[in-house]
Amino acid sequence: MGKLLKYEFRKTWAVKLIILGLAAILEIAFLAGVFLRNSQGNTDNLIGTTAALLAFLALGGVMIIGIQSVMTLHRDMNTRQGYMLYMTPKSSFQILGAKMAENGLSLTLAGAFFFLLGLLDVTLLLSKLGQLEVLWKYFQDFVRMMNREIELNTRGVLCLVVEMLASWLATVSIAYLADIISSALLNGKKFNGLVAFLFFILLTMALNWLQHLFVPGGMPVISMLLVQAVVALIYSAVMYVISAIVMDRYLSV
Repeated sequence: MGKLLKYEFRKTWAVKLIILGLAAILEIAFLAGVFLRNSQGNTDNLIGTTAALLAFLALGGVMIIGIQSVMTLHRDMNTRQGYMLYMTPKSSFQILGAKMAENGLSLTLAGAFFFLLGLLDVTLLLSKLGQLEVLWKYFQDFVRMMNREIELNTRGVLCLVVEMLASWLATVSIAYLADIISSALLNGKKFNGLVAFLFFILLTMALNWLQHLFVPGGMPVISMLLVQAVVALIYSAVMYVISAIVMDRYLSV
């Protein structure tokens, strides 16, 4: 399992380095705006722009990591080089488990990195410049775009990040299953892609329904986010088991 996990990390490291490099460039520009604000005049536009770009890079980077994992699985099932993986003594549960573990770890590390970076930047802004009203408004709008009821404190934002990462992992696991069914059961059949896409949409709607089913009315926002995260993780596990069974039956040799 460890070798499979390392193999999956090697296949996806390039995109992660690009995301990290972009984050480093934006962070340097952000810090330059903060520390040069007095000596070089008003750099609020630079600070606001780089902060907004860092926020969108965090969101987009996490999405790209998940999409890349699905694309890697698709390539493994539809190319000769990738298909050789299924001819090894490793079971489908181990192969798919390594892919999900790699993606889960990558999403967790990316989420933790951007959360801590954002916390550091906000703390730096408040200590160096005081509360910048325009930048604070941008931050409020960005967070409330994802959840209008969230409390704008460290605990609230952390719970929101956890829920988003868990839900995105569940979405990726749904995409795994849809792609496996497309490649293993519907390969070469008419409307293959459309059926797989509709299957993905249906399972995603089911995830959303379940996340709200277990949240009673009046539950505090933080508790609601944590419950939804747990439901998403359980849903991911169910998708993993079903996907591995289909792989084991139709792709293993």
